[in-house]
Amino acid sequence: MSGASAPILLLGGAPVHGALPVLRVADGAVPGLDGWSVFASLTMCVLDGPGDAGCLFPTLGGSFAADGVAGWCAEVERAGGALVVSLPDPAALAGPLDWTALLDGGSHGGFAPAAAA
Repeated sequence: MSGASAPILLLGGAPVHGALPVLRVADGAVPGLDGWSVFASLTMCVLDGPGDAGCLFPTLGGSFAADGVAGWCAEVERAGGALVVSLPDPAALAGPLDWTALLDGGSHGGFAPAAAA
């Protein structure tokens, strides 16, 4: 999966951070997350992993309007999943992000395929 065409699920301080592998994108190819899936809807998003790994969080009520959330959910469906980028600390999301570093070992994650509705 090419990272350029995948919607991004950016997490900070998620309880699954340690269960996700270190993210390294090589030649534009995003590694897949074996055993993981993402379910995106207007009201919630579920990142489900192997065993007991997983988390659920609301999608509305954050910094995006309903149209933005609906558009992101449609992109997840179109792409067949989402690029998960997880940082250990939510405070890291407050400043500018160094995407080059994040995609070369500075975060955890990979491409999580969309779960069947």
